[in-house]
Amino acid sequence: MKVRTNTVYILLVLSVLLAIASTFITYFNTVEKEQSTQTVIRRYQSIASSTQLFSLLKDMEAGQRGYILTGDSEFLEPYNQAKGIVETQMDSLNKLLSDNERQTNLLKGKIMTVVNNKRADLEHTIHLANIYGKDSAARKVNTKIGKAHMDTLRILIGDLIQREQTLLANQNEKLEEHTRMEDNVRFFAFAFIGMTSLVALVSLVRKQENINILVENLQSANETLEHKVTERTQELVKVNEAKDHFLGIASHDLKVPIAGVLGLIGLMKRENSERSKRDVEYLSYMEDSCNSMQGLIANLLDINRIERGEAIVRIETLDLNVLVAKLKNEFSHQAEKKGITLIISPVTGSIQTDPETLLRILENLLSNAIKFSRNGKTVQLNTVLRDGNTSFEIIDQGPGISPEEIPDLFKKFQKLSNKPTGGEGSTGLGLSIVKELTILLGGEIKVTSQLNQGSVFTVTLPQG
Repeated sequence: MKVRTNTVYILLVLSVLLAIASTFITYFNTVEKEQSTQTVIRRYQSIASSTQLFSLLKDMEAGQRGYILTGDSEFLEPYNQAKGIVETQMDSLNKLLSDNERQTNLLKGKIMTVVNNKRADLEHTIHLANIYGKDSAARKVNTKIGKAHMDTLRILIGDLIQREQTLLANQNEKLEEHTRMEDNVRFFAFAFIGMTSLVALVSLVRKQENINILVENLQSANETLEHKVTERTQELVKVNEAKDHFLGIASHDLKVPIAGVLGLIGLMKRENSERSKRDVEYLSYMEDSCNSMQGLIANLLDINRIERGEAIVRIETLDLNVLVAKLKNEFSHQAEKKGITLIISPVTGSIQTDPETLLRILENLLSNAIKFSRNGKTVQLNTVLRDGNTSFEIIDQGPGISPEEIPDLFKKFQKLSNKPTGGEGSTGLGLSIVKELTILLGGEIKVTSQLNQGSVFTVTLPQG
């Protein structure tokens, strides 16, 4: 297979090279044909011009003899006409022969000399006729000097024409040779292209057969893999259900002992007012740890219910003033311990929603605001009723959130670069739960933040 592929490549390269060579040869032949056409035209024009030159001299000679024999000046009219054209005809012939030095030398060195001698002889004879009469001129003509000039001119022009015809023949032979070369190159190029196409076709057919076999094998392997994936998926579903069931049971069962520990801590704080300051401090640490544990358990239970699709919304009328009062009572102590001012203004009105779910949303947001704020800062909850919606704005003066981290803010187990200011723990679940619960209530949550200035989380719910 590799040898066949290499053969295809070699034939393809040769075909391309021959095609390129054919293109160049065709181009140069085209250019040469254009040049040759111009040369052929020049050769024919030079032959016609030289013939015309000889004809003009014969016309001059005929006019001269008619004038001498008859004395009629009308015979001088064709003489004078031909005389005026001869000079122009020689200039034209000189230009036409300028591309060939040998022909130019023949024209200038011999033909023009003979032409000028012949013209001078004709002029002299006419001059004799005008002064001494036609008998004197006739004797001059009988010397046959003029005839010798014409015979010499005939031979020279014949030689010039013969050379021009030879040049034409050479030019045509050269063109035919180049055309044959072009045809041969084209033939070989097309032959190689045909061979390449044939070999490539055979290779493609065989490769297609191999591909069909591979596809059949892949389909068989894919069916086996799909069967295994289905089995593994069913196993994973069962394991996940067992995990969720265990998590639900474990989290629920942990709430009871932690609540008992919190009750005992509260009782210990109240029953002995003379307890040492260090003991009270230890009891506060224990209480904070239990509260954090309760928050973690609540978050795990929320995530478990959401992922299992068991989160149930129970819509009822909720007095907003009761809600904010409960939040203020719940978080005042936590804010006071950190030296944070908590502002939760009373509000008049109600909303149709699930009270427990909304409470969990606002608890998470207020807890985060306090957790990430420093001593002396302010955390504020504003409730706004507008356009059939209820918005809850949690405003803090914390470190703010960088623009790069905002897109990942509501992802599960996502921890940001900011750290709680009081050493509190963070699981990275709070904001993801807030978003899921907000969607569950048919609302939306937005965040705006500036570094070193704080953040604003806005939860907007329909009033129902």
